Amino acid sequence: MIEKIIYGALSDKNDPDGSRRQKHAQIFYTARRNSKKEPFVKRIAENSGMNEKSVNKIFDHVFIEKHEIYGELRNFDSSYDMAESFRRLYEGKNILPHDLILMKHERLELELMKRYNYSQTEAHILSSTKYNYSEALNKYERERDLNGKA
Repeated sequence: MIEKIIYGALSDKNDPDGSRRQKHAQIFYTARRNSKKEPFVKRIAENSGMNEKSVNKIFDHVFIEKHEIYGELRNFDSSYDMAESFRRLYEGKNILPHDLILMKHERLELELMKRYNYSQTEAHILSSTKYNYSEALNKYERERDLNGKA
């Protein structure tokens, strides 16, 4: 079960320093690392159209495996935006284009790391040329803000 934090939609307007978003992300990532992954993977596979094997690899890549980041072997930092993308994909509601781009980006990134021995940084940069999650997220946020839905 996905734990819910009742904050409403968090943004720069209602969370200017990002502390509530960071807390939400940390709780989400910790919950994923400490829960059974099979139900989570299965639902995301169903809701994203990706196969379970790929989603399972993405889950391990994002939440479980340690990567060399800034010269240190560690888990990825928690990200509010990624947590929200995974939440929407899990719930199967209001899935946004950048949520699916995230999945494709992470799948390509881990494939480049495993198959061609790229560093995480190199794989991330290359993956972003094809599936740029940050760019897609920023585009969505700009359009949302223009439409007054922030």
